[in-house]
Amino acid sequence: MTKNATGLIIAAGSSTRMDGIDKIFTPIFKRPVISYSIQAMQDCNAIKSIILVFSAENLHKGNSLVKQEDWSKVKSIIAGGERRQDSVKLGLSHVKDAVWTVIHDGSRPCVTTKILDNSLRHASTMGSAVAAVRVKDTIKIADKSLTVTQTPKRNSLWMVQTPQVFKTKILKLAHEKITKDVTDDASMIEALGGKVSLFVSEYSNIKITTSEDINVVKAFINDQQGQNL
Repeated sequence: MTKNATGLIIAAGSSTRMDGIDKIFTPIFKRPVISYSIQAMQDCNAIKSIILVFSAENLHKGNSLVKQEDWSKVKSIIAGGERRQDSVKLGLSHVKDAVWTVIHDGSRPCVTTKILDNSLRHASTMGSAVAAVRVKDTIKIADKSLTVTQTPKRNSLWMVQTPQVFKTKILKLAHEKITKDVTDDASMIEALGGKVSLFVSEYSNIKITTSEDINVVKAFINDQQGQNL
C-alpha cells in the first residue's frame, strides 16, 4: 500500500439545505462534524499530510479548531471557492510532492481509518479508488412527466462516496482541463478518459445533507465508538 499520500478535506459548502445549521461545525457528541474526518486522516499511517479547505466564513473557526486539537499532519488551512471543484483546485495547489491525493468531504464524518486504508490499498493496485456502495433499491428513470422510461439493472448501480483517491498529477491536470460543473472528482477523471475504479465502502459513510441526517450520523458514530471500546 502506498504511503505517499496527502489528505484533502473539502468543507467549504454553504449548508443551504440544513435549515440554517452550519453542518461542518455542528457538534456531535461535543465534537464538531469536521473533526471526525480530520482525526481519521490523522490516524491513517499512509496519509502524511492534510490540507483543509473551509468557507471564508469558517476559516477562523477552522484555524482555532486545529490549534486546539494539535493535529500534527495539518499543513495548510485555506478558504475555498464558489463551487466544490473550485475548492478542490485551490486545495490541490497546496499539495506538494505527494504521489496520491485522498479527497474527502468534510460532511462525511463516519469515515474510518479502515476505509482510508482500503482506498489507498485499492488505488495502489488499480490506479485510482472511489468509495462506493451497491444500490439497494430499484431505480427508475423517468421523463419530465414522471413517466418511467427505463429500469436499469440494480447489480450494475453504485452509490458513490468519498474518499476518492487519484494520482496528484492527474488530478491537477483534470482541474486545469475540465471547467464545466461536475459533482465529484471522479467525473473529471472520466471526462479526461482516465480510469476510475470503485472499491466497496460502508453504508455508514453517509454525507450530511439535511438536518435530519445529523441523528443518523450520531447513531453510526455511537456504534463505531462502541466497537472501539
